[in-house]
Amino acid sequence: MSVLGPRRACREITPENLLLPAVRVFDPLTELDRKADLLLSEGCIAAFDPSASQRQGAEVLSELEGCHVFCGFIDPHAHLRTPGYEYKEDVESGSRAAAAGGFTTVVAMANTDPVVDGGPLVGWVLEQAQQTAWVRVGQVGAVTRGLRGQELAELRELLDAGVVGFSDDGHPVKDTDLLLHALRYLRDCDRPLLLHLEDSSAALDGVMHEGAWSARLGLRGVPVVAETGPLGLALDGLAYASAEAERLGKRPTPVHLQHLSAGAGLTRLRLAKDAGLPVTAEVTPHHLLLVDEEVRSFDQNLKVNPPLRSQADRLELIRGLAEGWVDCVGTDHAPHAPHEKEVPFEQAAFGTLGLESAFPALYAGLVAPGELSLERLVAAMTAGPATSLRLPVPRLEVGAVADLTVIDLADEWTLTEGDLAGKSRNSAFLGRRMQGRVKETIVAGSRRLSASRLQDARAAGERD
Repeated sequence: MSVLGPRRACREITPENLLLPAVRVFDPLTELDRKADLLLSEGCIAAFDPSASQRQGAEVLSELEGCHVFCGFIDPHAHLRTPGYEYKEDVESGSRAAAAGGFTTVVAMANTDPVVDGGPLVGWVLEQAQQTAWVRVGQVGAVTRGLRGQELAELRELLDAGVVGFSDDGHPVKDTDLLLHALRYLRDCDRPLLLHLEDSSAALDGVMHEGAWSARLGLRGVPVVAETGPLGLALDGLAYASAEAERLGKRPTPVHLQHLSAGAGLTRLRLAKDAGLPVTAEVTPHHLLLVDEEVRSFDQNLKVNPPLRSQADRLELIRGLAEGWVDCVGTDHAPHAPHEKEVPFEQAAFGTLGLESAFPALYAGLVAPGELSLERLVAAMTAGPATSLRLPVPRLEVGAVADLTVIDLADEWTLTEGDLAGKSRNSAFLGRRMQGRVKETIVAGSRRLSASRLQDARAAGERD
């Protein structure tokens, strides 16, 4: 099946001629880690340590001296809420939050109102991005019509419209026959099927992880098997469909497992990868850093789906990410309005913000204490998601597109609502220590974020 590639859109800003002096350029993919004067010109990386003639006319960003420069982060899993839920977030505000977190690409899920299950709606969302987005926005299309799990959506139409992949995120694809049909239809497209793993019958009415703390708090729990059961079925289906594709001389459809929370599923994931199945997986910052015991505060921002699991699960997820069995970090950025969160815990909406806090929370919580290397974290936020989504893998090299994030790793602070750049404030990390302040987010050689620009944008949003 011959189709156009995935589209990512953002508003165009004229590329700048910039010199970032004495910065630490760091790219695990190319094993680059050194101090350099970085020159950006015509939207690309022009030189490391440019000559005097090359420097002429460049604006020198001396305030960035000593900062680290990484390839721009890519978020494979965010909810920008457009269309239908713009009171929580929209393409402009969500992409602004992404820029604040150092992301140069963010991929929006399809569980909106109306559901993004047809080509014209994909085109409309990407037009919004082209007019208003601070960073590149990609769109996921639904697997099934209306997310109802009964019949496939217009997959060919969605492919032609340029979706990055397909997902019924928020709803599992429970029908194995329907899953197999999707895997068969998408062969040779090299566009991933992103799976939300949840047995809704096992998770029924659950509001937190099922364990000692749910029993103590008197809250209905969601057992680990609600995730590991569907994970096994998904991998069995992928193995069957991949073997079938190989017999036919076709490329199998890649599968990406969303927001893993249970350590027990990692053994099965490792076996699937060892068998050569085209499967990747993501984990969120909140599942890497937070555990079910913290729900005793009844902080509604800690109510997420899948739920925060046990300390043993958290440690297994960290190990999986460190060893590379888990491919990438996905924020599952899920903004909600105050009236949806400021209610009793059982009634609160599921979800936490993630774009603004992902890197500084993970750096403070895992890298600084030595539980995860900086190389692995950066790879999991750049090359990892790009490979999982079949997007171009970013590199720090001369001639590459200048999609960059510039971070002061020494900067420490406590996250407050004033640090949040989107419309909503439901962050599970409010009041927690951060380290690694994003100083600039650069897309195609143009600055999309600085402290002053963020303050101006937030003030304008408050006036509106």
